Amino acid sequence: MPDVDPLHRNFDPLKRNADRAERLHQWFTAEIVDGYAARRDRAWSWDHTGEAAYLASVAERRAEWAALLNPPHLTPLDEVRVSAAQVPGGHWLEVPVHSHLSAEGVLVVPEGARRLIVMQHGLGSWPERVFGIPDANNGNRGLGADLVRRGYAVLAPLNLSMVDLRNRAQDLARLAGTTMEGLELARCRLLLDAVADLHPEVDTGAAALIGVSWGGMAAQFWTPLEDRFVAAASVAFFNDRLRKMVVEDPEHYGTFAARGEHHAFLPNHLGVFADAELASLICPRPFLVQHGHHDPIGWSPQIEAEFTRTRRHWDELGVGDRVELHIHDGGHEVDKDNLLAWVDRNFPVTGTA
Repeated sequence: MPDVDPLHRNFDPLKRNADRAERLHQWFTAEIVDGYAARRDRAWSWDHTGEAAYLASVAERRAEWAALLNPPHLTPLDEVRVSAAQVPGGHWLEVPVHSHLSAEGVLVVPEGARRLIVMQHGLGSWPERVFGIPDANNGNRGLGADLVRRGYAVLAPLNLSMVDLRNRAQDLARLAGTTMEGLELARCRLLLDAVADLHPEVDTGAAALIGVSWGGMAAQFWTPLEDRFVAAASVAFFNDRLRKMVVEDPEHYGTFAARGEHHAFLPNHLGVFADAELASLICPRPFLVQHGHHDPIGWSPQIEAEFTRTRRHWDELGVGDRVELHIHDGGHEVDKDNLLAWVDRNFPVTGTA
């Protein structure tokens, strides 16, 4: 029997595991981050000769993204239930799909409204905050109320937003073969159907989706899979997703891992779907990215570089005026004036865009 190597004679099992973990992290970083460009180039083949050709060229990747989120098919058990909401002029909608599950949210339809904007709240938030209830001192800045005053119908779906609860729900979703993001998309679709039934005068077949923070995730994740969203704005979410999810760099940004947000990690998400590539599934529809220069979720130079990679698709199709990046001097919040101006240009209340 060979002599025991001195390195193993008096080993420290905790240190050995820590070393193993560090080496694994380095290996995963090489696989996920360093190997991404090669995977992307093998998987994607965009055709910019025209919009129809472009959409055909990304159809396979769109199907792959749909399989990754795997939204379940939900069927209403009963008619939508409508009750009063705390939001002025608003109603609470509930579409039951199971004895333990429903799709819920706040809907405000001002008189004469014909266009619908879905506004998705983020983590630690709820639908009423979209409208500035109880106050507008949050990242949404009461944007929903401004949109209503401008004549838009606004739907604010309720999603599971507390980190510890979402972590556990995502664990169960993975076991069930789906994702929380896919489940919430399925619930949002039911709410769109409900609005169509309740207010046939509102065009739910051509809606806009605006999301702040984790709601920005919804804008980026859902719009590729839902044709009824004809314009999308992602506020305080778009990022260099490879580094955000894998590389700790506290000098420049915070990570989900450091915050214990394990719900944010989806199987094979970064196979070929960094933010630039995922956004290419929104193209050629109008798409806005907003980021606050002082927002700790991301570092502006990395976000600018990622956005440059995706905007080329709009540019090469000759519709570069439909895609915008706005970096403002704020934090983790919407720049309301800029966003309202974007809505006016790309989703006007008159419906002429």
